[in-house]
Amino acid sequence: MLRKEIPPTDGLPILWKDLLPWQHKTNLANALAHLLHIPVPALTCSGTVALIIALKTLQSIHPEKKQVIIPAWTCPLVPLAIEKIGLTVVLCDVKKNSFDFNLTELAAKSSANTLAILATHIAGLVCNLEAIKHIADQHRAFIIEDAAQAMGAQFQGQSVGLYGDIGFFSLAFGKGLTSAEGGVLFSKDPELHQKLNKASLDLPVLKHWEIKRTVELLGYTFLYHPSTLGLIYGHSLRAALKKHDDIAAVGDDFDQDDIPVHQLGLWRSRVAAAAVSRLPEHWLKAQTQAKKRIERLKQLPHIRVFEESTDHLSNFPFLLLLTDQAEITTAILDALWTHGLGVTKLFVRAISQYPALSHLKENTPEANSFAQRSLSISNSAWLDDDTFDIIYTTIKKIVETDK
Repeated sequence: MLRKEIPPTDGLPILWKDLLPWQHKTNLANALAHLLHIPVPALTCSGTVALIIALKTLQSIHPEKKQVIIPAWTCPLVPLAIEKIGLTVVLCDVKKNSFDFNLTELAAKSSANTLAILATHIAGLVCNLEAIKHIADQHRAFIIEDAAQAMGAQFQGQSVGLYGDIGFFSLAFGKGLTSAEGGVLFSKDPELHQKLNKASLDLPVLKHWEIKRTVELLGYTFLYHPSTLGLIYGHSLRAALKKHDDIAAVGDDFDQDDIPVHQLGLWRSRVAAAAVSRLPEHWLKAQTQAKKRIERLKQLPHIRVFEESTDHLSNFPFLLLLTDQAEITTAILDALWTHGLGVTKLFVRAISQYPALSHLKENTPEANSFAQRSLSISNSAWLDDDTFDIIYTTIKKIVETDK
């Protein structure tokens, strides 16, 4: 008998009717533009490729600039993508107990050679955009908003991605809307936006990758449910943890060969487009559920739960927690990680601690500490109140023991 498996994030299920292209011919780019009030975006095969196109486009404007500054705690695909196109990664540490840049260090590492600063919205929570812009403007550096986890989030009443020079979303599994990998790329600047669209149309068609992603999307459609998710997620997670391989357990074992560059297939884009109309209700339920659970978690000692600021609106794909001791995080994960409850880690290492990125030697103690002390709880609708109570009670017992 398969165990119940809660997905680690609040992915939007694909319905069987979404798979029937003759039932709908909605254009994904137009649908997202209408929903999010953004320019009609370019579509790519992944958020990572959206970043690659963004960087290549910006470098065509300032070819003398070679450096891209990124937070030292982020998805390892980000620095791999930057290096794949011959640019230089500059790691900036995060501030204490935060995923936001250490602004003093960001200012010190920014220079005339800075092409772009990657402003990263983690867990659908908006980073410190205004402070990043102040620093970027001093060196005429561009801001790229990495909103891979933040479609539906807002800053000052508008979609994330519109404050910086370029924004992008991911359509990977678990990011909400999905096309079994995909990227959404746009700019508020009309000339820059036109360049991005042209570059996306120039991507090659790779049929073998499109077939692979099509099979994966079909698998997601029929297996993305607590009763069957163990087959495509839970089993491999527990196998990796049994080998003490936490990098593989969260799917962070990447290298540059894991970044195929090609167009997003028409059928997959139409499948995603058919699901767009369900997003507003999906986000509203996630926000309501998250806020209620955040209030409970905030009462616990030793725990910080990240939440919205007054001028931000999150899509809450999951709840991001930080304990004040790595040992407490370890104890919580030991108790919950393998039980199919949607408790996991986001990025298990600071960037320079991944084997494929160990050549990046910057000293980033706060990012290292954040990686060790952070964990996440799913905000999936399938994580019902009774199951959340199990998680809450377990965490409460652990942190109150250490009180």
